[in-house]
Amino acid sequence: MVKSHNDSHARSDDAHEKPVGLADPTDEKSNCGVGAVVDLDGGNSHSVIEDGIDLLCNLEHRGTTGAEEATGDGAGIMIQRPDAFFEAVVGDLPDTYAVGSIFMPQDDDVRAELVDLFEATLADYDLDVFHWRNVPTDNSDLGQTAIDSEPDVRQAFVTPSEAMSDDEFDQALLLARRAAEAAAEEIDDAGRFYVCSLHRKTLVYKGLLKGEQLATYYPDLTDERLKTTLTLVHARFSTNTLGAWHLAHPYRRIIHNGEINTIRGNINWMRARESRLEHEAFGDEMETLKPVTEAGQSDTASVDNAVELLMHSDRDLPHVLRMLIPEAYENDELMDADRQDFYDYHASLVEPWDGPALVAATDGDKISAVLDRNGLRPCRYDITEDNTLIAASEVGAIETDPSEIKERGRLQPGQIFVADPEEGEVIPDADVFDDLTDDKYGEWVDEQQERLDNIAADDLEPQNSVSELRAQQAAFGYTEDQLNHLLEPMANQGKDPVGSMGDDTPLSVLGEFNRPLFTYFKQLFAQVSNPPIDYIREELVTSLESRLGKQRNLMTESPEHAHQLVLDSPVLSDEETATIKDLDRDEDDFESATLDMTYDPETDLEAAIERLRDDARAAIDDGADIIVLSDRDTGADRIPIPSLLATGGVHHDLVRHGLRTDVGLVVESGDPREVHHLATLVGYGAGAVNPYLAYQTISDLCAGPDGVDEQDAIGGYVNALEHGLLKIMAKMGISTVESYQGAQIFEAVGLSSDLIAEYFEGTEIRTEGIGLDVIEDDVRTRHAVGFGSDPELETQGEYEHRSSGIYHQWNPETVGTLQQAVRSGDYDRYLEFAELINDQNENLQTLRGLLEFDADREPVDIEEVQPAHEIVEQFATASMSLGSLSPEAHETTRSQ
Repeated sequence: MVKSHNDSHARSDDAHEKPVGLADPTDEKSNCGVGAVVDLDGGNSHSVIEDGIDLLCNLEHRGTTGAEEATGDGAGIMIQRPDAFFEAVVGDLPDTYAVGSIFMPQDDDVRAELVDLFEATLADYDLDVFHWRNVPTDNSDLGQTAIDSEPDVRQAFVTPSEAMSDDEFDQALLLARRAAEAAAEEIDDAGRFYVCSLHRKTLVYKGLLKGEQLATYYPDLTDERLKTTLTLVHARFSTNTLGAWHLAHPYRRIIHNGEINTIRGNINWMRARESRLEHEAFGDEMETLKPVTEAGQSDTASVDNAVELLMHSDRDLPHVLRMLIPEAYENDELMDADRQDFYDYHASLVEPWDGPALVAATDGDKISAVLDRNGLRPCRYDITEDNTLIAASEVGAIETDPSEIKERGRLQPGQIFVADPEEGEVIPDADVFDDLTDDKYGEWVDEQQERLDNIAADDLEPQNSVSELRAQQAAFGYTEDQLNHLLEPMANQGKDPVGSMGDDTPLSVLGEFNRPLFTYFKQLFAQVSNPPIDYIREELVTSLESRLGKQRNLMTESPEHAHQLVLDSPVLSDEETATIKDLDRDEDDFESATLDMTYDPETDLEAAIERLRDDARAAIDDGADIIVLSDRDTGADRIPIPSLLATGGVHHDLVRHGLRTDVGLVVESGDPREVHHLATLVGYGAGAVNPYLAYQTISDLCAGPDGVDEQDAIGGYVNALEHGLLKIMAKMGISTVESYQGAQIFEAVGLSSDLIAEYFEGTEIRTEGIGLDVIEDDVRTRHAVGFGSDPELETQGEYEHRSSGIYHQWNPETVGTLQQAVRSGDYDRYLEFAELINDQNENLQTLRGLLEFDADREPVDIEEVQPAHEIVEQFATASMSLGSLSPEAHETTRSQ
């Protein structure tokens, strides 16, 4: 039935917008207003659209504008296909048809070329575009920014050119749209081409608009003949990027308020799964749907891509939403066993798409809404006496007489509901799961899943003691500072030591001391509207659980999908690591392979990594489910590859070869010892980490008659690592290790873009820096110190000032000078302090210190600079309008 339009429909990365300076167009965050109106009796009326637009206008405080008051961040509405309206404006329509809402370029020639391409592509999939409608629009109320980027809005009417079932028609529409999108990338000046929707049941109207502009811009929406049973509306508030027409919601299936904090990892894992995607309905055409999610788009668009794909995998909408956004089930002892089995099984298929999120979606017949496990985005709803559902980001989104409300409720954290006009009611969370749960999931988990604590002894004692402990420590870059200020307190207190806010030492790339690769990666954290999590109080919703083994085809379900090794924590003891390394298919149903993460001094680091990558692919070909990257062979004649470099290098190489989901990665290394080290290894793909040298070091610290119990000390250290990892995840609003694994929530500072692209692809980087050659020099220097005649650990002064150690911006001289200036009121003394802090070029301290003013630059004309009093006036007026300033405070601000 279906034929490929071209050999490859994957969009190249070059087709996407590239970062300019320090701004990255993919850095997309938003905090929005969402709403839904449903006639639960199944009535088809224009009043549902009117209520939806009324709701949207009342969410205006959830949307936003930029410098232009008349340009919004985006607003839109999704309705059911309005047959009566289209019969009136188009004429007779076939029994089976779909409507596409499409943004086209304003240029007549380019638009004509795209129309021809769209029609030809759909014809390849036995679809006929039998009518084009120029959608009426009125831009008289729009701001200049919206007008400058305004597309030409068209509707394409599509029908099968041969007999198809509804499912076959839906599949053909999806394939044809993806093929047309890929083909359009080859046309110059086709940037405004975007398919808002192409569906048999739904239709989208959206744009770079404010909520109150939507119905004015699209006169269709005020036409009494336009009717629907349900509607989804959305007002966009972008917190750190500019709006765009295509970024407005609704997308093809969903609307969304919040952020998916794990989106980089979710996209990476989806990319890794693509090589295993199969479905009998798509056959070879599955290639047309790749990449499933694309670089350069918003997190909501990526969720929409995933939802859209999975709804073609014989799963209904609630099933798909609960797969991607599961509730907190891991630690809930009160949860029904069948529900836990559902989540446990699906955790072997896909990691949670985690973050503060309210997602509402429709299949065209009903609406389903789901809240993240923390409940960090609100969803309130009313059901009126006439059986209309009004759901929104907050209560009272449509003014309703209290006497007309028969039921009022809200989604609890992690809950889902379904508004189903066919059933005439809102189906609550518990009843939704009556249809989702199945005895087979529990049976498959019991038969196929293995837990590590069932096969490994509960023993924390170090195994296979390393020879020449001091030499090993020096070779891996241990310092006296880490022993005294980190490892010993972690072992004694069972928690990550707390330091002062900030780091006043030089960036590793600028410093004089040899620092490990981990230090070139800086943790990102939640900001703006994206709240961190209190992982201590919210212990119920967090999970350290990790899984090792093969991940299978996401489009199907089978007992084998559950065949994974489940770990309570990504931190492995030596005993647990030995158990994993000894796994044998004949005895354990799992096969592991241990790969040497060290190399001969006669070769080079790049060749060593390539050899490790080759070994990993060969191990998979030989049937390994789990690969252990180990540097246990480190010695005088073997140099360790930095564990983070090895992990990222192997992880991304397997992704590129379509093999990453065939195997779980374990890192057995002397390299990691700090919480940050563990976080980076997990963040770049490791499913579990064994810091064996840290255990040996703690054992050594415990030696002697006055030492603490070894098991207690190592247990405290492991607890410190685990809670430290939870703390780092919580700063980014992430609840589960399975979501954090591979999420790459770091910014690289001081590394070259080529190195990042090869070994840490997708990591945020804003400057250039060192490459593999300098990293290797550092590795060899540490190795030479460790296995020289008299290995010693440096005291670098990383955590406290030392005259011969790492330079601190806050040192006795700067602190003393500032104190003297404050106490004496001596401005000249203050200038001495300012000079010490600001003139950092000689000390190579920060990126800021490397900047110089361009003295030859022509200054800005003072007439072009807005007077300060005008800025204050605008701020005060805006604050009063938002309710944050009283009229009295407003007047005070004006006078000041």
